[in-house]
Formats: sequence, C-alpha cells, structure tokens
Amino acid sequence: MGYKRVRTKKIYEIVAEQLIEMIKSGELKPGDKLDSVEQLAKNFNVGRSAIREALSALRAMGLVHMKQGEGTFVNAYDFSKLSLPATPAILLDNKSMLEFFEVRKIIETGAASLAATKRKESDLAQMKAALDEMSRAAGDEDLGEKADVKFHLAIAEASQNSVLVKLMNQIADTMVETMRESRRIWLYAEESTFERLYQEHVSIYQAIVDRNAPLAEQLMLAHLVKVEEVLIRFNKDLEHTKTE
Repeated sequence: MGYKRVRTKKIYEIVAEQLIEMIKSGELKPGDKLDSVEQLAKNFNVGRSAIREALSALRAMGLVHMKQGEGTFVNAYDFSKLSLPATPAILLDNKSMLEFFEVRKIIETGAASLAATKRKESDLAQMKAALDEMSRAAGDEDLGEKADVKFHLAIAEASQNSVLVKLMNQIADTMVETMRESRRIWLYAEESTFERLYQEHVSIYQAIVDRNAPLAEQLMLAHLVKVEEVLIRFNKDLEHTKTE
C-alpha cells in the first residue's frame, strides 16, 4: 500500500482557512471590513506575520482587497469557482533570497547608472508614465504592482543594453513576486509607506533625468536594500511564528 506524505500546515494556512470558512458561512459578508492586523493576531493568538501572509493568500484568491489607509475588505465571491492557490510568495528561503538580491542589486544598479548616461526622451516618457500610474494607485494594489514593475523594466530598457534587458527578463518572474510581496508587507504594516515608496522611485527617476549616474546607482541600491531587508525580516518572522 502506498502512503502519501503528511504535510504539516503552516500557521498562516490555518488562519486563512478559518477566514475562508467565516466568509463562506456568511459570518463575514461582502463589503465587511476585517479587523486590523494587530487585532486579528490577538483574535487568532498568532504573530502578525502569520496574519499578513494569510491576508496575502486571501487576496491572491480574490476573497479580499485592501484600500490604502482604510483597511482590508471582503469581496463578493462565487465559492463554486474557488480553488486554493499555490503558497503565495515568499517563494525563496533566506539563503536563496539573499542570492537573488545580490544578482538584482548588481543588475539594477548598473541599469540605473547606464540609464542616466544613455537614456532617450522616449525612455523618460515610459518611466514618467509608470510613475503617474503609481501615483494614481493609492489604495489599488494591483495597479501599484504593475506600475512598479513597469518602472524598473523601463530603466533597463533605457540602458540601451540588450544583454542587460535579457538578464532582467530572465529574473522578471521572481522579481515580480518579491516586489509584489514586499509591497503587501509594507502596505499592511504602515499607512505612510505608499508615499515613501513612491518618492524613492521619483528620486531615482530624477537622477536619471539629470544624467547623474552615481546618484541614480546609489538611490537604486538603497531602494533594493530596503526591499531585501523587508523580505528577509518577514521570512524570519514567519519562521519564528511556526515555533510559537
């Protein structure tokens, strides 16, 4: 007889399942606002990291949405179409995350420096369009994520280096996932994060406009280091949560 390996559920998965049941049963109705991360952590007697990851999972399934500065709200949903997704990012362990960001820092700081030197007006227009989308995205996570990705890819294109662009495209999927997750973690944690995140991108753009290659490289590095630190710290919090 063949036996299937038993997989131990993570705490955030248990929390997500309970929230799903509350939505399915009608205890939580479409339009209802969920308690804050801090209150949910107290209600479930778990760490805040587990709550954030559970909310990310529910958002990936389309069950909830977040309005910046207001909170997380339940969506109307046809449960006959519900299918549980693969574990949302974080997709990498800490070692792999560090290695990935080593590569990303090498590629993107170089891209920013080259973009400041070689950019064309059409490149600046693409970056500005992405920034405008980002500015309009307050409270709309999907639009914010897409604009963020567009901005970074526009910088790569502005480098006028086809090899660098190909390298960016090769890591694009993982970059998108880590970018998406870092934005969720930040936005759930702090209401002021959106404006700070936006201003970091504006500063990088302005350095490229000014053809200030050293500053563009420096600002890009500082931005990526912050993203890296958020994800690594979140991973560590999840590991701690598992032992609570």
